[in-house]
Amino acid sequence: MPPPDAPKVVMVPVKRYDINILLEDILAPLAKMSANLDPDKTAPVPGSDVHQHVQKLSDLARQLHAVVDRLNSADPTMLASTPPKPSSGT
Repeated sequence: MPPPDAPKVVMVPVKRYDINILLEDILAPLAKMSANLDPDKTAPVPGSDVHQHVQKLSDLARQLHAVVDRLNSADPTMLASTPPKPSSGT
């Protein structure tokens, strides 16, 4: 039981929004990015390393995609789980 001087907690109903974004939606474009880049257009300043950074980002995205695939193979619910909806009762 809370102490007598504890403030009262009031639950306020809040509208719930579900947002479904797949990791694939983020990783796939990153993994394809470097293949579509023209190094001459991505390096407007001589010696610029923009293309190198984009290539590294693309490589990391492919590596992360592989790790996610392995996790999903080991436990399909690990990354796909969603928190339970709050109960509508009091």
